[in-house]
Amino acid sequence: MEDTIINRRGMIKAAVGVGAISTVFATTGQIAQAGSHSATPKEGLISIHKLGPVTLHTYTSPEYSGMVNSHIIETANELHLVDTQFVQALAIEFKAYAESLGKPIKRIYLSHSHPDHLFGAVQFPGVEFVTSDEVLAEANTALDVYAARKEALSDTTEVVLPTGGLTLGTTTWDGVEVQIGQVLDAEAAAELTIHIPEAGLYVAQDLIYANAHTFPINNSANWLAALEDMQQLEGIKVFGSGHGLPGAPGLIDDAIAYLNFQNQAIADNTDGASASAAILKKYPGYGARDVLSFLDYRY
Repeated sequence: MEDTIINRRGMIKAAVGVGAISTVFATTGQIAQAGSHSATPKEGLISIHKLGPVTLHTYTSPEYSGMVNSHIIETANELHLVDTQFVQALAIEFKAYAESLGKPIKRIYLSHSHPDHLFGAVQFPGVEFVTSDEVLAEANTALDVYAARKEALSDTTEVVLPTGGLTLGTTTWDGVEVQIGQVLDAEAAAELTIHIPEAGLYVAQDLIYANAHTFPINNSANWLAALEDMQQLEGIKVFGSGHGLPGAPGLIDDAIAYLNFQNQAIADNTDGASASAAILKKYPGYGARDVLSFLDYRY
């Protein structure tokens, strides 16, 4: 397996600064900064993992957009995308990179209903955009939330929702076996997972925040159970995270430890600010700090 990071402004150094690379890449292979590329991002970070029959390309947004990830799973002849970013300028960067790969985008999958993974879909007109019925149902209930978020962002683009009806279970992409699963009532009401056994790849999206603060409005018991199930998977080389750089199975251990600490911090304090201070003291190098503002809703 070969790992590469492409960026324009020394974001490898920034990633080390928030603790992202030291943990994530400790057991996944060599890191190399790529040379010139026709669609090198100006703001986001591209990491590349070559995994047998597929290549995982991950666009990670800057800190101001929560280090959110959009993934491209490249097969021999086509591209399968997972999530499309929050801020439109970043979605445009992600699209430019995908198009630079020179293969058709077969389909876009929405992993879950949170707007930071959805809003950029408007930048992909004409591309099939799909999800499960459960994810779509949650998205439909969040339309007022989406409108408020877009107004706060001064974003006038429309919200493009996927079609539902995605069949869970085993399928093939360009001759490669893919297992599409779903976890209910954890970090989100419903969250798709994508497992490609031959590649040793498991895209968990927001079930894993890699060196990033996690969304605190959740069913942590179910979330922890899902992470523990992932610990039992064999042959995984890379976990695709929803925030922060993808990486080796040690990400699961980190995610479990963080969730347990977050739960304890919430229990030990009487308001969001105090809980946030405790978490920041324990994890001073983690990114996506703005997500801790949601701690106020736990009291």
